[in-house]
Amino acid sequence: MRVIVFAEDLSGRRDDGYYTKPDLNSALDLFFCPGGSKLFIDTDGSDEMTREDAKAAFDIDGKVTFYNEDGERTVITRDPSR
Repeated sequence: MRVIVFAEDLSGRRDDGYYTKPDLNSALDLFFCPGGSKLFIDTDGSDEMTREDAKAAFDIDGKVTFYNEDGERTVITRDPSR
């Protein structure tokens, strides 16, 4: 199942990412990697999200949203065209 990834860029470069990946795991590999930055359920950064949390949310809703330490939002959804 192909997924769509939207990754927000708040750096001022206006370089938001919008692309597809062949499956959820390959999309999550971009963000949840050993030694990588922490990811959060909320914009405040008070509730950390794990890879397992992201998979569970996606399984329920077909979509998962999380934020990095800079407050940049990432949304991964099922590709509705597939």
